[in-house]
Amino acid sequence: MAGEGNYSPYVIIGKLSRDFILTSDGEDINDIPGGHLIYTAIGMTPWETHPSLVARVGRSFPERFISQMEANRFNVHGIKRINAEIEQRNFITYFDSSHDHNERDKKAQSVLTQYFTAGKPFPRELLGFNSRKNTGDSLTERTFETVLSRDIPPEYLEARCVHLCPMDFISHNLLPQAFFSAEKRTVTVQAGKGYMQPNFFDAVKSLVNGLTGFIVRESYLRNLFVEHFKITQLSDMMKILLDYGAENIVVKTIDRKYSFINRAERVIKVLDPEPAEPFEKIGELPCFCGAYLAGLNETYDYNKAAAYGAARASLLINDVNPYNNLHVFDQLVIEKARIMENRIEG
Repeated sequence: MAGEGNYSPYVIIGKLSRDFILTSDGEDINDIPGGHLIYTAIGMTPWETHPSLVARVGRSFPERFISQMEANRFNVHGIKRINAEIEQRNFITYFDSSHDHNERDKKAQSVLTQYFTAGKPFPRELLGFNSRKNTGDSLTERTFETVLSRDIPPEYLEARCVHLCPMDFISHNLLPQAFFSAEKRTVTVQAGKGYMQPNFFDAVKSLVNGLTGFIVRESYLRNLFVEHFKITQLSDMMKILLDYGAENIVVKTIDRKYSFINRAERVIKVLDPEPAEPFEKIGELPCFCGAYLAGLNETYDYNKAAAYGAARASLLINDVNPYNNLHVFDQLVIEKARIMENRIEG
């Protein structure tokens, strides 16, 4: 890919997607750029405006999406197109015409049914899409989206700060080693759902060792510990991950708060951003991760980093063009981060 752009101390590695969205009011937004990679990069603004991105995309992934990233000043030299079909379509729905279906019922419906219920034509680009595809990971087998160190441009390996978006276990287990060196690097990871399973418990021990930050959803973390019946408190799970060698743990709780702890203090702290929306916005946690990484680099303070993340995520909007989220007032973000820091309880 073209477009090395300006040097950035930040490298973000993850996945890209083609998003198809049914909004809460029944509008359809089809085939727009998405993925944890984009929203993590967006979350870095205003502190960083041209992070270096790494991903693997299939032959059907729209070239215009990559051009948009480059036009928005992201370094796309690390985005590699391979000659294979990768399922990068992603269906998201907030629509429920009856308001009676629970979340399980909604997920059980076919994508075609949900478009029909919303009264919208089924997009041709979604033909053959299976939203209930098994996403479990393997300890040994790679996928077309697995990123290895040889996929990373050599100049990116000198980055001071690295974030790994949700990916498969092999990517997360091997990639941090490419950045560990005598020189201190900040390496953060947002946990992937596919390996936060009981059978990966021992593997996760080695994965978190040496990480600056491990960010995970509460439901994923509880699923990892589900067979450890004596460990039921979220705080105990977080402390165990610290004991495995992570410096900081952040958990996005079921009630949409941020619970976090660091190895030096071992005190659980909670930040409640008081969201106005009844549902989580698209890209909210990845956006938090981007700002959290920037906060660690800017302040070297994990309390401030969490406040940066929560503040930036609170300003995220669901839009046909995700890049509209790049246009935020610097002073607004800074003031919001100050407010969030004052809300931290511990």
